Amino acid sequence: MPLLSDADLWRTADIMIDSHGSNAPAVATGWAEWLEASGDEEGAATWQLIAQRCEALLNEEGTRQ
Repeated sequence: MPLLSDADLWRTADIMIDSHGSNAPAVATGWAEWLEASGDEEGAATWQLIAQRCEALLNEEGTRQ
């Protein structure tokens, strides 16, 4: 179970995009990998969910005219 609510995951993804632009999914995935290597499976899962939401938001922005 993620540490954040679904709304918090989306907000975090939005902040990541504001900070890192199109690199946001890669940055979030990097955090997930680091946390997994550190043994924090729950934190890693949370950052994977954030990475997925970053991708979704970036794809949504790419389809807007």
